[in-house]
Amino acid sequence: MNKIINISTTSIATFEDFAPPFNLCHPDPEASLNLGLSLLKTAGEQGSDLVCLPETFMAAGLPPEKISLIAESIPGNNFEKVSKCAKDYKMNVVAGFFQFKNDRIFNIAALINREGNLVGTYSKKHPTEQEIKLGVTPGSEVVVLETDFGRVGLAICFDLNWPSFWSELADKKPDIVCWISAYEGGFPLKSYAWMHQYPIVSSVWPYHSHVIDITGKIITSTSRWGRIASCELNLDKRLFHTDLQSHKIQLIQTKYGKKIHLETFTEEHLFTLESRDHNLTVKDIMNEFNLVDYQTYIERCNFVQEKSRSNNLES
Repeated sequence: MNKIINISTTSIATFEDFAPPFNLCHPDPEASLNLGLSLLKTAGEQGSDLVCLPETFMAAGLPPEKISLIAESIPGNNFEKVSKCAKDYKMNVVAGFFQFKNDRIFNIAALINREGNLVGTYSKKHPTEQEIKLGVTPGSEVVVLETDFGRVGLAICFDLNWPSFWSELADKKPDIVCWISAYEGGFPLKSYAWMHQYPIVSSVWPYHSHVIDITGKIITSTSRWGRIASCELNLDKRLFHTDLQSHKIQLIQTKYGKKIHLETFTEEHLFTLESRDHNLTVKDIMNEFNLVDYQTYIERCNFVQEKSRSNNLES
């Protein structure tokens, strides 16, 4: 069975500068909370399976010195308002909070399921120097959590600057990664999606939150005019190299027609394949046509390369 889910991402158009003219007004936690809740309701009305709110969204635009005033226990009053939206609209929600726990403050991403229950949290592993000076404790674990549609990896803001972090996420085999942030991220996000072949949903304070597929292509974005963007995302999508397989492309297209979507990339010598039929999986097609996915092919090439080197050294 294929895995087509409805995804919504949000931005709240609040910048790091905490006063006009960069923001239209002085940021206010209560106003940011209400905006976040309104965006969740919009996502719910659009039938979203997963929706993201930005990093510590209630603190957006506030001076860092106010971190301790925004922190709350999880569950807590504001958390419960977010979880109620998840339950009311039967959707999964990822949202950012400052969590007060054991006399310490953590910058967390919380995953809430369709019943409004907390599935788990991820504590930002790589806070900024300023955050730590102001009392934020770094997390220590890379987190991937189970949902009804697949495995969700969580990442926050400054984590973007540690390639090893994204490799650790890949090792845990997420179906999708949610990166919530105070800034937009840009090209590194696209490169990580491509490098590790997992889609990434970003949700940020400023204008541009994205849904990025496994090729690094942006599928949808928020903008100056739209605080929420929604799309369908097929989690049953795989990447393939054309080596020894390009002759199969048209055969697959002919056999399955509208049941699949196949896209080719000339410069990269790659193609992607996804199923649009609930009774057909990409794995079924791979077995039928003896297809080797990209990552398996690279691993196979690496194996024979190392074996050849070893044999040559012995001789």
